[in-house]
Amino acid sequence: MNKHEKEDAQKRGYMCEHLLCLYSMVSDRTALYNDTFPVFLNSFGETDVILFGLDKKGEDQLTCIRELMKLPMNTLNIVSPTAFNGVPGVKTKYVDWDFHINVAEFDLNLGGRRYKPLRYRIQQAEKKGYHTRLARNFTSKHTYILSRHMARYNLDVWDYEELLSLDRFFREHEHGLMMEAYQNEKLVGFDVLDFFDANKILAVPLGIYLDSHLVSDFLMYENLKYARDRGYVWLDVGPTCGSVGVKRFKEKWHAKPKFQIFVQALDTTSKK
Repeated sequence: MNKHEKEDAQKRGYMCEHLLCLYSMVSDRTALYNDTFPVFLNSFGETDVILFGLDKKGEDQLTCIRELMKLPMNTLNIVSPTAFNGVPGVKTKYVDWDFHINVAEFDLNLGGRRYKPLRYRIQQAEKKGYHTRLARNFTSKHTYILSRHMARYNLDVWDYEELLSLDRFFREHEHGLMMEAYQNEKLVGFDVLDFFDANKILAVPLGIYLDSHLVSDFLMYENLKYARDRGYVWLDVGPTCGSVGVKRFKEKWHAKPKFQIFVQALDTTSKK
C-alpha cells in the first residue's frame, strides 16, 4: 500500500480508533485486505490485523484470518469487535472499549452540577494562562516534550516506535494536525488530531504532555470546541489500554464506551 492508498483508506474511516497512516510508519509492510481490513507486517515474525471494517460480517473476518495464517510469521495479533473463541489457538490478551464523546450532547458552557468538576478544572487551567495553537510542523520543542513524556511511562516497543514516527508522519502526509497547549509562550503539551469526514468523527489517538497540571483537561475541552465548530458529531478519544486512570479520565469527560475491542493473538508456529 503506497502513501496515497493509505491516506484514502484512512479518510474513509475504516479504522476509527487508530491512525492508519501513523501505524503504517512503524511496520515494514502495510496492506489492506479485501479493501477493508488494515494489515501490518513487521520483520519480527508478527502480523497485526485490525478487523473494524464498515458493514462487514463475522465470516469476512474469519476469512481474513484464515488467509493471513498462510503468511510466513510466528504470531498474528488481532484487534476486532468480536472474540474468535471458535478459532483454535486464539488467545485473548485483553478486552477494551473505544470511548467516544457525543459532541452535540456535551454542554461546552459547562453549566450545572453535572459539569461542576470540569468547570473548576477549566477555570483553573485558564488562570494558568493556557492557550492553544494548531500546527503541523514537528519541531525540537515537540521532540523534547515527547522524550519527557516517554521517560515517565513504561511503554511497549510498539508504542515507542509509534511516538517516534510522529515527525515522519507529519512530513509525509497532508492530513492530521496537532492541538498545542502553551503556557505563555512555552509549549507544554499537544494532542494529535485526525479526521474521518465521511463519518463526522474527530479522532484524538495520542496526547503528549509535560508534567504540567491540567494540560490534558484543557486540551480535551479545546478539542471538543474544535469538533463542535467544524460540525463533527463524535470525538473519538480512543481505548483505555487497560488503564484504570485513563478510563476514569475519559468518563470524567462524559465519554461513553462505543465499540468493544478484543485484542487477541494467534500462535501460528504450530502450522509449520
